[in-house]
Amino acid sequence: MYGLKHIRGIVSERRDVSGELWIVRVRPEEKISFAPGQYVTVGLPADSKLIERPYSVASSPEEGELEFFLEAVPGGKLSPRLYEVPVGGEVYVRPSAKGRFTFDDGSGNRNHFMVATVTGVAPFVGMIRSLAAGQGSAMPHQVAILHSASASSELGYRNELAGLAERYSWFEYIPTVSRPWLDPGWPGERGRVEDVARKYLDTLGWMASSATAYLCGNPHMIRNMEGILERAGFPKASVKEETYWPAS
Repeated sequence: MYGLKHIRGIVSERRDVSGELWIVRVRPEEKISFAPGQYVTVGLPADSKLIERPYSVASSPEEGELEFFLEAVPGGKLSPRLYEVPVGGEVYVRPSAKGRFTFDDGSGNRNHFMVATVTGVAPFVGMIRSLAAGQGSAMPHQVAILHSASASSELGYRNELAGLAERYSWFEYIPTVSRPWLDPGWPGERGRVEDVARKYLDTLGWMASSATAYLCGNPHMIRNMEGILERAGFPKASVKEETYWPAS
């Protein structure tokens, strides 16, 4: 229907997270090769054309399916439509993954500090799954994910990441809620990632000279974290960014 630029994908699994957030797995009719952290463009037909958006892949290349952590944005052209696609339903995907937001295993930096807001954790999930599958306990790197959401119910991968952190000494997962009044029973960190990032950089003892920082999600968080990392001595070459929508 849409030529060689797209292939069909079947929704094989869905998990509703909170409100308008959900995790979905798509089985493409042809295998799509990708590196952990890359994105794949997904689309649905509407008014005789295809509406498309790029989404970071949360699955690892070893899994065979594409997993996405999505938010149905009110007034959005695609995400509310995707939200209505049931298990067994059909979407269209471009067969080539893209993006350079991948794990930095070429700089020689041993430490990797990953910062995300809500669905921005998706590429980090793919990276951690792939690292765990490929290197297990023999990882030469140390990795930490700092993940913020308004309330803990929006931390879609909290149980999985917390479990991996218990299993592997090279990985630490730090969830934080930015609106604790919505989540009075939350026992963990409170505040936006910008509020707690420097604390954990200091606690971990990671120096800018031996660390790579990764920022994904809200553009305002990314802008604020750029300043924090610059003051902490991180060179621009050691900061990787993936912005999910334009800053206003």
